[in-house]
Formats: sequence, structure tokens, C-alpha cells
Amino acid sequence: MKKTIASLLMILVVALLVDYLFDRVMLHGVNAFYGLDRHSKILLVGHSHLMLATDKERMEKELNTTISKYTREGVNVYDRKIMVHQYLTSKYADSLKICLYGVDLCTFTGKGLSQNSYMLFYPFMDNPIIDEYIKKCASATNYWLHKLLRVSRYNDDGIKGAAVRGWRKDWSNRKNGVVDIPTYKNKLLNGDERHIEMEPALIEEFTQTIKMLTDRNVKVILVNTPTLDLLNEYEPEKYEMVVAWFTRFAADHENVEYWDFNPKYSSRHELFHDRLHLNAKGQQVITTEIIDKLQSELKYD
Repeated sequence: MKKTIASLLMILVVALLVDYLFDRVMLHGVNAFYGLDRHSKILLVGHSHLMLATDKERMEKELNTTISKYTREGVNVYDRKIMVHQYLTSKYADSLKICLYGVDLCTFTGKGLSQNSYMLFYPFMDNPIIDEYIKKCASATNYWLHKLLRVSRYNDDGIKGAAVRGWRKDWSNRKNGVVDIPTYKNKLLNGDERHIEMEPALIEEFTQTIKMLTDRNVKVILVNTPTLDLLNEYEPEKYEMVVAWFTRFAADHENVEYWDFNPKYSSRHELFHDRLHLNAKGQQVITTEIIDKLQSELKYD
């Protein structure tokens, strides 16, 4: 009996050790991919729009500076507030000067978004800020499963991919196709598209996030990367209302700018993978624009 108990305890210890070591290896890759393990002068925060529109390696090389690209698929305004807080409270935040924060026509539209985006933060549960956020969003069962079993924090394919790409130092845009315009036009004719809203709760979260940055003397640049002109024209009055809101917000807040690349590029269909995202060619075009604008920002830093 004693031998059986000793054997079981040994198996448990080995399992816990393997679980811990697996977490360390995966977390190192995730942190490297998102730039959460470095002192950076520039921080990118947003979802897949900004992720696919920016070439981090090229920006670092041509601007001769370090960049943390904390962009994740499907993150909403609440998630991005946590992401900013996570970086600002880390030991690497003291070098931060500029934050490029991704915005778009549906920044303040909650309907149609995933309600489970908090799961993207499971790898960071050892961080008290993240732990509290997940505890608030997840069921008790899911919370404790991921809290106790570290390997379960990496079930999401996107998280596993980020870990692998972080180890490989691979930030490339793999979207090489071009948007299918006829198919998308049919989708619009069927009314199968999200409607633009301006939800007060999301506006408040956004405003608090920007204040969090500017209170630390971090310059915030709201970056509206191109979305397809057909989408922008789906609800033209609402679209212009959102653009006007961001323009006014930047004008009314010190140390905030708004860069909108839609007027110049939304009709360049060859640059789009789909209605929302740029392909690899589009990424290089917008990266060039961002580098040119940032060079003047950094010149006077």
C-alpha cells in the first residue's frame, strides 16, 4: 500500500513538473511574439486589423527602435484595456513613448463579437490583473481548470501558434489571397453584415484606456487601417459619424492623434485579403505609410 501511494505521489510530482515546464516554454514563446518580454519605445495594441497591417520587423529596422506588437485576433475594447494595463504595469513599461491603438468602424459595436475572448488571456493567469479579469468572465469550473492545469491554458490554436512563432521570431503576414468582390457584393445585397453602433459602455472603456496611457506621458495614435470601401459605404452616415467621433476625440485630447488610411486605400481592392484585413502586399503599403509618419514623431522625441 505504501509503495502504491509513493508511486502515485511520484507520478503526481512528475506530472506537475512537466506541466510547469511546458508552461514556461510556451509562455516564453507567447511573450516573445507579443513583445511582452522587452523594453519598447513603441507599443501596438489592437486586433487582427492592426496585426495584419503592420510589419513589425521592418518597422524596427527602419525606425531603429524596439516595438512590442501586442495585437490579437478578436479582442474587444474591454480586452484591449486589460492589454494596455498589463504592459503598463510590467517592468518593461518605463521605455514606452508611443502607443499605436487600432480603431475601426465597429470599435464601439459590441454585437457580433465573441463573448469568450477572455480565453485568449489564459497563458497570463499568473499576472494578478489578468487573473482577476478571467475570474470575472469565466465560469468557476473553467477558471480553476486553467488555474491549476497550466497545459490547458494553451488549448487555443491561436495561442499555440503565437508561442511557436515567438520562438521562431516569425511575425509575417500569411494572408496572400485577394478579396472576392462579387461574393462580398452579394453578401451586402443580402444584408449580411454587422451594423455600426456607438455603445456608451464601450466608449467609456476606450476613453479610460487612452487616459491610462496619456497619464503616463505616452503619446497615443489612433490608427484606422483600411477596410474595404464597399463595407465603409454599407452604412455611410454611421461610418462618417464614427470617423468624425475619432477626429474630434483626438482634437480634444492632448497627446492623441488620429490616422485614417481609408480615404487613400479603401478602394485599392488588390491590397485586401477580405473586407477587413490586408494581405501581405497591403501590409507593406500601410507599413510604409506608418513608418513615414512615425519618423517625424520620433525625430522630436
